[in-house]
Amino acid sequence: MSFSARAMGASPRFVLRRAMGAAVLCAAPVLFAAAPALGQDAGGPAAKNAVALQVGALGLGVEYSRSFGDRLAIRGAVYGSQVSFDGDQEDIEYESDLIWDSIAIGIDFHPGKGPFRLSGGYLQNDNRVEAVAAPTTPEEIGDTIYTPAQIGTLNGQVTVDDSSLYGGLGWDWSRNGGFGMSLDLGLVSQSSPVVDLRATGLAASNPGFQQDLAAEEALIQEDLEDADLVPYLTLGFVFRF
Repeated sequence: MSFSARAMGASPRFVLRRAMGAAVLCAAPVLFAAAPALGQDAGGPAAKNAVALQVGALGLGVEYSRSFGDRLAIRGAVYGSQVSFDGDQEDIEYESDLIWDSIAIGIDFHPGKGPFRLSGGYLQNDNRVEAVAAPTTPEEIGDTIYTPAQIGTLNGQVTVDDSSLYGGLGWDWSRNGGFGMSLDLGLVSQSSPVVDLRATGLAASNPGFQQDLAAEEALIQEDLEDADLVPYLTLGFVFRF
């Protein structure tokens, strides 16, 4: 599924913050409605199986979980969605797509046998940003000005290592069976993003241009170097049986 968020001056970091903000706005009514129950961890046997639709800072996802007794559960989820945006990086305007593409598997621990849980696990992380720029005026790349014909089309990608870990806490208000909701928040620990830029213009194979392109990559990567620890918040619509 694709969402459009075309906005001048937007950057990958800006869009990540907007995604997190949207998740918070979605979750706020649930938190207020469930506030009386947050401090109550009444025991009782949990229904063993659950499926859920997830929405939040990890994208849209489908989740399955299996409970083992009242305290432990294993969860697996597949996430996949996309948001599009326009933005400037080092004064070059890109049309970009933030693509969520990940698989999560983890363990939940319910210390009080109730809704509250502590979670941790592994994320197969193929989340990325793909960007395209087609300059129509001369642009500075590195320390050199190049014409549109020399640049051609710039294709960029921002990726992280595909193995990440996550940890957090949350609540599952479907523990006794039937329909309910869940809320999870925490941190994903991933590698620092890697930026790759490629050009198709007349200067694409020129060694000097390649050096300037590498300098451009380094500047963008420096701007994203603190994105190795990413917060997440996910709201779930659960059916337990």
